[in-house]
Amino acid sequence: MNLRSFPSIDQFRHVVADVDHRATYVGQDSDDNPIYDLSRPRPQLQFRGTTKLHGSNLGIRYELHGANAGNYPQSRERFLLPDEQEKYADNFGFAGWAQGEGALEIAQLRSAALAAVEELGLTDIVTVHVYGELCGPRVNSKTAIGQLPERWMLLRALATNSAEDEHWLPLERVSHHWARIREEAGAGKSKVSFVTDFHLFHITVDFNDPAASLELLERLTLEVEACCPIARALGLEGLGEGIVWSCTDPSWGRLDFKTKGKKHKGTRSIKLVEITPEVLASRQEFVDAVLTDSRLEQGFDLIRVNHGKVTEDHIGIFLKWVGTDVMKEEADTLQTSGLERKDVMGLVNRQAKAWLTPRLAQF
Repeated sequence: MNLRSFPSIDQFRHVVADVDHRATYVGQDSDDNPIYDLSRPRPQLQFRGTTKLHGSNLGIRYELHGANAGNYPQSRERFLLPDEQEKYADNFGFAGWAQGEGALEIAQLRSAALAAVEELGLTDIVTVHVYGELCGPRVNSKTAIGQLPERWMLLRALATNSAEDEHWLPLERVSHHWARIREEAGAGKSKVSFVTDFHLFHITVDFNDPAASLELLERLTLEVEACCPIARALGLEGLGEGIVWSCTDPSWGRLDFKTKGKKHKGTRSIKLVEITPEVLASRQEFVDAVLTDSRLEQGFDLIRVNHGKVTEDHIGIFLKWVGTDVMKEEADTLQTSGLERKDVMGLVNRQAKAWLTPRLAQF
């Protein structure tokens, strides 16, 4: 059974490039090279935004049929076991909760997702995934949501059939059925919430002129960073992280991007949101730009979650994560700057290790 991780969320500039390529693509030439007609119009697309949360990404895989039928807690990296000893418990006890105290809620969530599947008329569904962010003081208390009582905030729901086709379920429908099922059962409070039950943002992006959307994207993102809307709705005003934007036109598939506030950005670019990759003058300038405290702390926290502590034994894991994350999010910046992976990775590793070393002594 292969792990199906929660998908990475792109930057705005990645979505701009993707839409541009798809809108102008007209076919292949005789040598099988792509042909683009740059005179073709780009679309105007609607995006809905949900508050980006700072926690630990955790989910449940529901295997519906066969010998493996059951509920499988997972992180982004692995399936979780409640009695796991070698690795750090099971990510803040999530698997133990899901298979113990929270088992009824997990079963009700399965029923809610399957009700949404039935509404959509989907057939031959063999697995359902629900993905969420576990937030609370034990997980990460740097933002306001992390200072409130622990909760698992659901972000996405996915159904797959035997051919591995993906069908992303409308989270509002899952939430609707969840509320109905809980009410019928006379259930009380739950640590399960849905991000779509809170304030939603809306924007139209004209991809003929994506720069026209930058001011609104930046303003809304900074407002969220100044005061997290979800935490505020739950009774606490304080720091937020940003917004995750999702295209509402199903013909474009899953088209998502994130905008983060200044305190959570992965680069030191002056601009909060960009439509093209930044051109950097040297290898050192590239490394300085991409190795922000936010990115390095994220890697540090992931190792702490999976291993309980960060020691010299984890230096290689840390450097691998940092290098992978830099290449995943900044490959276009590297190319635009006339650089290659081999040009910068040595510097990335040295500076990342220099950042990590003093923190090892603290733990």
